[in-house]
Amino acid sequence: MKTVAIVGAGASGMVAALNISGNYNVVLLDGNDKCGKKLLLTGNGRCNYWNEIISSDMYETDDKTALCNILSNSDEVLNCLDTLGIYPKIKNGYYYPYSNQAASVRELFQRQIEEKGIDFKSNFKVLSISKKGEEFIIKSVDGKTVTAHKVILATGSKAFSKTGSDGSGYDIAKSLGHTVNAVSPALAGLISRGKFLKEWEKIRCDACVNLFVDKRLLKSDTGEIQLTSTGISGICTFNVSGIASKSLMGNKKVSVEINFMPHLKEGFYNWISARTSMMGGATLEKVLESVFNYKLMFVLFKKAGISKDDIWHKLSKEKKQSLADTVEKFYLDITDVEGFDKCQVCTGGVPLGEVNADTMESKITPDLYITGEVLDVDGRCGGYNLAFAFISGYIAGKNI
Repeated sequence: MKTVAIVGAGASGMVAALNISGNYNVVLLDGNDKCGKKLLLTGNGRCNYWNEIISSDMYETDDKTALCNILSNSDEVLNCLDTLGIYPKIKNGYYYPYSNQAASVRELFQRQIEEKGIDFKSNFKVLSISKKGEEFIIKSVDGKTVTAHKVILATGSKAFSKTGSDGSGYDIAKSLGHTVNAVSPALAGLISRGKFLKEWEKIRCDACVNLFVDKRLLKSDTGEIQLTSTGISGICTFNVSGIASKSLMGNKKVSVEINFMPHLKEGFYNWISARTSMMGGATLEKVLESVFNYKLMFVLFKKAGISKDDIWHKLSKEKKQSLADTVEKFYLDITDVEGFDKCQVCTGGVPLGEVNADTMESKITPDLYITGEVLDVDGRCGGYNLAFAFISGYIAGKNI
């Protein structure tokens, strides 16, 4: 009987293993002591594994056409996950297991792998893969060897390195003839500088983050932002961080403008003018104390060059505009992005154009399949990255 070796027992590797329908001996290899270790960290331990809207607009990649083709399998894959036993709780379009426990999803996969008689080799850290004739020779760091006729490379990226994701999959892909687009952190916090950062740390609020590269607006996202002692974090920050990361690697100037009241259709200037009149000419502190966290409010005042005891109608036009601009266009130079140990995924990897989008098979090395995060695809927060891992793994397994 021929053997399929799957390198990486994460989301992509596990779903691939469970969907190989041919007459193969399936061997699942992973450097950890159990399958799906990284799943336990997703969704803050709740496992946000899918989203109601799975479309190419939710991803950054080098090949949108190929991505659209891959994502066209999403309904079939979601049905597969239901069949495996994952019962969803859907909140704002985000899919979680109803148990709210990532561990329950991991256990479901583990049980199915055992029941199907899949050979899981734990603590098997792959050192190299070479191809000789029609066979692949897979060697571990401690000298073990596995021989296979087909290989699925599902090693993940460099994100969450403490789970074993060390980027080795990129080197393996290169050794088998593939190129790798520059890899950098994504879904990570943005780092800036300024004394005021210490003054606003640990604040969470709603905002719109506008990302500029070389003074050109490239991406915007609205949602919760977390103000930190080193810069900004939170979901909408994560969603623009991949582009920031790539741009910084290219030595481009990266900056953000934060709108702390993006819901105001009339703009902050007109809104505060009306609000101050309604409140009988109260001080700015009284006008805004139920609007902003106190620490943030005082940072805004300081940056705008005004006092908490000032009254809006008594300010000069220049001071009024200064406060309005500070609230709606709070400027930060971005000097870096949080590293691989803190990011949720990576941007970059094996180009999608180097795999067949119908099968996930390599166009360069026959019988090699590449899935999940090792490919140059990164999604927004909201279950998109796990969804891509499941979809690409499913396609590879189904086509073997």
